[in-house]
Amino acid sequence: MQTARLLPTLVCATALALPTATHGQSADLQLAPQLTPGSLASSSAQQQLLQALHAMLGEHPDVLRARAALESAGHDLDTAKGARWPSLKIGTSSGSAQVGQGARRESYNSINAEVRMKLLDGGAINAGIRSAESQESAQTSVLYSTRQNVLLEALTALFELHRFDRKTRIAAESAAIIGQLARVEERRAELGAVGRNDLRQAASRRSSALSQQHALEAQRTDAQARFVRYFNYHPGKQGLPQPQLPVHWLPASEEAARQAAEAQSSELQEANHQIERAQAEVERAKAERWPTVAAVVSHARDPKGVLYTEGTRYGVELNWNFGNGFELRDRILKATNELQSQLAQQETVRRAVHETVTAAWGRWQAGRERETQLHEAVREARGAFEGYRRLLEMGRGSLSQVLDAQLDMQRLMLDEADAIYDQHINALRLARTTGQLLPRDLPAHWLDQLFAPATQSAQAQARPDQPPAASVDLALAPVQLKLATRLDPQGLSWPGMTLPAVASGPSGRARW
Repeated sequence: MQTARLLPTLVCATALALPTATHGQSADLQLAPQLTPGSLASSSAQQQLLQALHAMLGEHPDVLRARAALESAGHDLDTAKGARWPSLKIGTSSGSAQVGQGARRESYNSINAEVRMKLLDGGAINAGIRSAESQESAQTSVLYSTRQNVLLEALTALFELHRFDRKTRIAAESAAIIGQLARVEERRAELGAVGRNDLRQAASRRSSALSQQHALEAQRTDAQARFVRYFNYHPGKQGLPQPQLPVHWLPASEEAARQAAEAQSSELQEANHQIERAQAEVERAKAERWPTVAAVVSHARDPKGVLYTEGTRYGVELNWNFGNGFELRDRILKATNELQSQLAQQETVRRAVHETVTAAWGRWQAGRERETQLHEAVREARGAFEGYRRLLEMGRGSLSQVLDAQLDMQRLMLDEADAIYDQHINALRLARTTGQLLPRDLPAHWLDQLFAPATQSAQAQARPDQPPAASVDLALAPVQLKLATRLDPQGLSWPGMTLPAVASGPSGRARW
């Protein structure tokens, strides 16, 4: 009777364990990503960080100073262009003058108005305009360089904050592990199974780990202060998103990086504009050697007629300023020397760009290999630590061996954290060198790509049925292998009772 009562229950359990739909039907029944408080907080932190980035690119003090210099250069350009237009001069004079043959002195008050426009100047005005235009273009490149540098420093500060966050957690976890081992060893020492030397060593290692944790927390405080300096807000308890440079921002080879740097380098463009300005200054200095021709219209008002007679004068003036001969020569030589200096500066900047590209590419390549090797070393050290700990639990090892393995694992994990964030910073510098960190013509939502991998990761976590989009860091998130529970008909049989075979029909329902 009991077997007969249990049989329907077993049938229902078996039916629930079997698939209820085919693969084609289950594909149409996928759940949409769920919004959890964690994902909402991450999205809010990401939006706040992006808003701070965009505000920083326009409101940072260095950017404001560079923009003010650009506006000043624009005013100089307006002044240079205004030299083509007529100039108005109004003057007044008063005094006394001797009039007539009787040497009679009379007082006078006169007003003069003059309009003058240059007709020929040897090209000095055009050269001045070209010089002002080149200076404005150079200041535009300076502003672009400043925005790039500010963005690079801000993202570097963000990565540094993540670095010390991670290293602080590693030190805290190490101290907790050593504390657990010390408590177990203390219990064994109280029972008389072991001595207290290993226990003292564990206490020393735990104090050392806690001391390192406090030192890392102090460095994290410095990194957070630097973060606030650039982003102008304090990060909340929900944490900060970690940016990840897109692959297409980085060059494919060193030669491609060098070509992109020469084409996009704002420093090289600034040097080129400075050379153009120096050439225009040389032309203007040479043009000042020639005479100028100006059209003049003047009118004088002298009520008593002591100095002037009433009327308007129209004329053309020819002025040739010889000076003492040395002033013009020295001015030309000075402009020529400035041109030579700018040419030398251009070559210096070009060599510096090549050096920066080579160094950035080399650091990025070496950093990638370093990160891979340290990741493998951490995995092996973790395995060794777990092995020594299992031996200690079985009574075949010593606490000293476990502590040495734990110290080695902690050191390698800290080195791995440095390698990971050094590689992120190397990628930032390489993208800055090639002009991909902040393009001159900034597309819409360009900086959003920095956090696209984080968004995809959040979506993957919201949908655990989908395969991961990227490889998992084994050092931080160990793979958890879970076996699916299945009902075995043979395991559900009692002596004297045999369950019949179970089969599933086309609809997926269990039938006997």
